[in-house]
Amino acid sequence: DRFLRLVWAQDFGTSDPIYLRDIGFYLFVLPFLNLVQISLVLLTLGGTLMLGLAYFRMGDLRFGAKRYVAADPKVLRHLIANTVLLLTAWAWGYYLDRFGLLTRSAGAVFGAGYTDVHVVLVGLWVALGATVALICVLVWVAATNAPRFAVFGIGGYLVILLAALEVIPWSFQRLIVEPNELELETPFLRHNIALTRAAYGLDKIDVRFHTTEKKLDVAQMQENQSTIDNIRIWDHRPLSQTFRQLQQIRTYYSFSDVDVDRYWINGDYRQVMLAARELSADLSGKGSSWVNRHLQYTHGYGLAMCLAADKDDQGGPVFTVEDLPPKGSPDLTVSRPEIYYGTEMTSYQIVPTGVKEFDYPEGDQNVYTSYTGHGGVLLDSFWKKALFAWHQFDMSIVLSSYLSPQSRIQLWRTVQQSVSRSAPFLKLDHDPYLVVDQGRLFWIQDAYTVADGFPYSEPTDDGFSYIRNSVKVVVDAYEGDVRFYVIDPADPVLRAYHAAFPSLFRSLDEMSPGLRQHLRYPRDLFEVQVDKFNTYHMTVPQVFYNREDVWAPPQEKFGGEAIQMEPYYVLMKLPGEDRLQFLLMTPVTPKDRDNMIAWIAARSDFPGYGEMIVYKLSKDNLILGPLQIEATIDQDTTISRQLTLWDQRGSRVTRGNLLVIPIDQSFLYVEPVFLLAVGMNIPQLKRVIVGDGNHLAMESTLAEALQVVFGERPSTPEETTEAPQAPISGPREALSKAEQALRRGDWTAFGREWERLKSLLEK
Repeated sequence: DRFLRLVWAQDFGTSDPIYLRDIGFYLFVLPFLNLVQISLVLLTLGGTLMLGLAYFRMGDLRFGAKRYVAADPKVLRHLIANTVLLLTAWAWGYYLDRFGLLTRSAGAVFGAGYTDVHVVLVGLWVALGATVALICVLVWVAATNAPRFAVFGIGGYLVILLAALEVIPWSFQRLIVEPNELELETPFLRHNIALTRAAYGLDKIDVRFHTTEKKLDVAQMQENQSTIDNIRIWDHRPLSQTFRQLQQIRTYYSFSDVDVDRYWINGDYRQVMLAARELSADLSGKGSSWVNRHLQYTHGYGLAMCLAADKDDQGGPVFTVEDLPPKGSPDLTVSRPEIYYGTEMTSYQIVPTGVKEFDYPEGDQNVYTSYTGHGGVLLDSFWKKALFAWHQFDMSIVLSSYLSPQSRIQLWRTVQQSVSRSAPFLKLDHDPYLVVDQGRLFWIQDAYTVADGFPYSEPTDDGFSYIRNSVKVVVDAYEGDVRFYVIDPADPVLRAYHAAFPSLFRSLDEMSPGLRQHLRYPRDLFEVQVDKFNTYHMTVPQVFYNREDVWAPPQEKFGGEAIQMEPYYVLMKLPGEDRLQFLLMTPVTPKDRDNMIAWIAARSDFPGYGEMIVYKLSKDNLILGPLQIEATIDQDTTISRQLTLWDQRGSRVTRGNLLVIPIDQSFLYVEPVFLLAVGMNIPQLKRVIVGDGNHLAMESTLAEALQVVFGERPSTPEETTEAPQAPISGPREALSKAEQALRRGDWTAFGREWERLKSLLEK
């Protein structure tokens, strides 16, 4: 990777403030030079030590009592020649260390500070000169055969290094700089702030001031009806459990992750939550034969998708795509539902073979299929079979009679494996997500170009100090095709890789319009940028030095404990704008405080994809943060009484993720409440809590809660004295029969028992 970056190095068009070298030198050239220098030092050091040991064992090198070293002149010259090579590589290291000053942390500044530029830099030149002087001494020793003088030379050399690189810089920092740190470090703080902001793209963030009003009114709500209609009331954590219970269908399917996206459904732009129905790697018992694992149970099937802002009367999701085969909205027809490449496909598969592949259950029967795509490698010769048998440590690949010349072996079937095998130099986002486009299923994987060594840029915990989301990767869930689309052609790191592999990357214009509609700002990048912006929004050196206005991610409650709030996707209109758009956003709070100080959003729709906006709030008005709203909910006697009663009557209450939704110059707070009856594994979305900073309401639906908050009718919590009971014999029997019908794929019986179960529970 370092060699590729060296050969295809690109200019950034920006220079460092100390040596005036282009930033590209530090990201493309310097890492390779450092690698060569370290390699030379290790090589010459190892060679010199081995050579000395060999001469010692042969008796040609001795340590006597009267003389320091006794050796044949030829042996001495040989050892000194190797040592000179070692010291030459070492001296080169001091030269390169000059540039390393710009990427180290010392004192108040990340990067070279006042002491580094005025003392340490001089010390490195002194160390380099002392190394050259020691080389001259050793050459003289070799010429005169006086090895004892080498000892004096080495001793003096070490004293000079200690003074130039340790004692003098430490004393200067302690006695001169620290008493006047702000004054002396101010120019270097400016470098640190400016270059860190550039490295993470923070310099392109649009900062706006958000004038706040504490009171929302009905007129504002009506003007923002499209935002209200898309407020997400489902939390992905309980929803994933609901998906598994209602849509997993058979034990060999699984839902690994629930993603948030948006689709046009019946002419409306709606936020949805969806998950792929993948093949589980766990085939227990007799089902775990080699034929079942690798030839018959080969793929997942379809997906489950529900509206993020709706629930049914029983507190379940409103599905837009469900069941097997998938059915739902005409806008979301899935004609190729098979998933051969996903997020949990860890084992290899061979398709097609003499064994029919299980496709999906239908009533008491199973539907079978054979793969007709081009994914995988043809096993059309004995040698290919033998090679893959050796690679997989599995002789069944050679011995099985089910394989034919048309059979293909599919390896690296997880999305991230497929992408990493094609482009190992890209850093991948942790969350690939499923997209439906033209009846087919695709995975979109966000990929990043990262680099360390960006001058004056404070690195992340992962060690990189530069990042861009320059590539969107699309993986066909059926064929396994991997395509890389460039979304940030201005990124110099990507330009270097593009120059090295010109056929690997495609223009974003080549991506289908349907897929482009589902690109989203990646959360991993957003979290990195927000984390840095929490400190580097302070651009005045004195404020930055004193850490006067450091921000922090907010806290929320989940499962009764305070946890860090995750950024979340919303479908809303930004203040002052008319277009409904898909955004990734998060509130932020002052460090060690819980009130909200700003909120940050990133656009995911075109035009404007990738733009980040920070809305700073007035410090004169106290705007409640998420944890303060959670405390307000805890203190509301009506709400807390209802939740406590449910908890005491055989149900577990879980409050979902709290969403802060900006509405014009105000904020709406929304939190779902889920109930899980003991003995049941299906969380119900039972209530929705809504607040505007002044009033709270907990009702069965979001609309009802909004009506209460804005005074259209009094809040009359239902069922304040009754709570879902733990299952007794009747419900338990109905649940058991429903689960049996579900395993059989008997949807008629399942529906009948499910309705009976609901009726019994309501009683």
